[in-house]
Amino acid sequence: MILDAKGVTKVFQGPGKSKMVANDNLSFHIHEGEIFGLLGHNGAGKTTLVNQILGLLTPTSGEINLMGESVLQSPTRARSICSVQPQSQIPLGFLTPKQAVTLMGKMRAREKFNPKRVEMLFEALNMGGWANTAGEKLSGGARRLTAFCMAVIVPGELVILDEPTNDVDPVRRRYLWQVIRQLTNDGTSVILVTHNVVEAERAVDRVAILHKGKFLAQGTPSEVKGSISNQMRMEVSLAKGLNEIDVPSWALTSNHKASRLMFSIESSEVPLTIEWARDNVDKGHFIDYSLSPATIEDVYVELTSEKGAV
Repeated sequence: MILDAKGVTKVFQGPGKSKMVANDNLSFHIHEGEIFGLLGHNGAGKTTLVNQILGLLTPTSGEINLMGESVLQSPTRARSICSVQPQSQIPLGFLTPKQAVTLMGKMRAREKFNPKRVEMLFEALNMGGWANTAGEKLSGGARRLTAFCMAVIVPGELVILDEPTNDVDPVRRRYLWQVIRQLTNDGTSVILVTHNVVEAERAVDRVAILHKGKFLAQGTPSEVKGSISNQMRMEVSLAKGLNEIDVPSWALTSNHKASRLMFSIESSEVPLTIEWARDNVDKGHFIDYSLSPATIEDVYVELTSEKGAV
């Protein structure tokens, strides 16, 4: 086991005598070669938890063991074991991606550094076109991929990726996930910190949904989706110019993104929902619709909505 966290709680002192509980009795573990998804919106407590894993913050209570040793007792060791891609963009200045990644590799591996790994990563991510371009001239996506390469050029036993695909184009996102999976095939463990639930479902081996400092669900994607196993997901594409539509009264939860409307229903309501969707297609309100089993996103929306998420 790479990581074992038990009862991790972090309380920050607020103004006066007030207190803010950032992490509330969190317990989880991560095995070798596993991608563990940590899902939650901004302010859910993800960054606080990561900083405790790295030994940058001390838990108010609880214990975190990294490869069999306490992070609390050996915080410097914890940081040597982990590789991190932060959520914020890394300022490269005049450094090119190739220079930045090579420098990081030499810092971590020293005389054992293999420069061929830089070429391998750049080829795998199709970064050759701007490998020698000054960082200040790079797009957001190019800088994001550079930061990823800096984190994995000499990966630790645990790699922590905070929103690794932000600003990255769809094609290179696929390449990036292939590189991440290769890392795990070689035995490296990965923590994926994200609010992109749809993307995470396709990538992770296990997942935990964090909301207001607490885990609302945890397990494999199938296990988490099993909590609403009797539900189905309806997704419709709204006609141009139609911003709102009355969600059927039998919908359990709903989510509206641009021209897409998604909601969950009980499986017993499928015939009625299909009739409702066909009627709206006939009226010109919908372009098309689809019905599928519930997803991690549906579980996420349902659980966080019940807890008062905005």
